[in-house]
Amino acid sequence: MMPSLFIAHGAPLLAIEHNSYTQAVNQLPALLPRRPRGIVMFSAHYEAGVQEVGVMETFPTIHDFGGFPRELYEIQYPAKGDRDIARETVELLQQAGIPVRLNETRGLDHGHWVVLRLLYPQADIPVISMSVNPRLPIAEQYEIGKALQSLRSKDVLVVGSGGTIHNFSYLDMREQSGNAYAWAIEFEDWLQDTLTSWNLPDLEQYRTAAPHAEKAVPAYGSEHFVPLVYAMGAADDARTARRLHMSFRYNSLSHTIWEFGGPARL
Repeated sequence: MMPSLFIAHGAPLLAIEHNSYTQAVNQLPALLPRRPRGIVMFSAHYEAGVQEVGVMETFPTIHDFGGFPRELYEIQYPAKGDRDIARETVELLQQAGIPVRLNETRGLDHGHWVVLRLLYPQADIPVISMSVNPRLPIAEQYEIGKALQSLRSKDVLVVGSGGTIHNFSYLDMREQSGNAYAWAIEFEDWLQDTLTSWNLPDLEQYRTAAPHAEKAVPAYGSEHFVPLVYAMGAADDARTARRLHMSFRYNSLSHTIWEFGGPARL
């Protein structure tokens, strides 16, 4: 079966950079069991109170950031949609009792296209964009992902795009060597232990169970953490988790790749 993945999208600059992390994301397609027929993708930058499933003939590219090099604003990622996969995604959510609605007007934000461009630069895999709701309990976010697990047996890749540590208050923009604060490493180590043992009770209580959770996932920034939960839920049938990559930038911004329910290796 196709695994599900969590891929950190970091800063938008990743779209034009070449480093160990972008190389790791570049390698992922070769490690999948086969070429996906579609990608169902949750982006931290697509928030909605009701679960939305986005589909268009061709998605426009949203440049939802400011103050970056002009080159970034010139990037286009004209991914196609797939109405059959979108329809099945809606049906699976409805069958699980999850309120859902189609969105046929929203383009792909940088949480989508920065990662997608590293995976499939030709924009030749159909995409279904998925919203996130950081105000839901972790258990309900997990259930949304779980409702979609059967897509994996139909060669659909489920991806969560966000960041396990994402806190602007702790970014040191001068730090480019890959070093990280001790607290950031401790949080990621806790997360690795929790996910690989599929410890859902602790994950659901991560704000009190995880060391330094208030620094790693500030209350205003949990939308970047929760795509991990959606991706994990999509592999509930397998309950296997592997961290394929971890590196840091700016002393705290973590670049992680997680694989759920699959055999890929880096």
